Amino acid sequence: MKRPRSMDIDFEVNAAYINYGEGEVAGTVDVWKDGQVAADLDAEDQVLGIEVLGFDEETLKNARKFADAHDLAFPVNLRGVLVAA
Repeated sequence: MKRPRSMDIDFEVNAAYINYGEGEVAGTVDVWKDGQVAADLDAEDQVLGIEVLGFDEETLKNARKFADAHDLAFPVNLRGVLVAA
């Protein structure tokens, strides 16, 4: 399972970006609910990052589901960290 390289959180807009790799983004695909969860892909369709817009339980569940399907580790305590902040 590939682990995230880094994670950026923007509390002002309730967004997070989980970075899984280096490279040039060749495209972005909506994963769930019109881009509330989206993935950046390279030219070989490898996931470079996952963008999450909103930190509610359903959004994070769908982001985690996508990550699991692509053998990517997703931050387990993301919701808890955000709630505590």
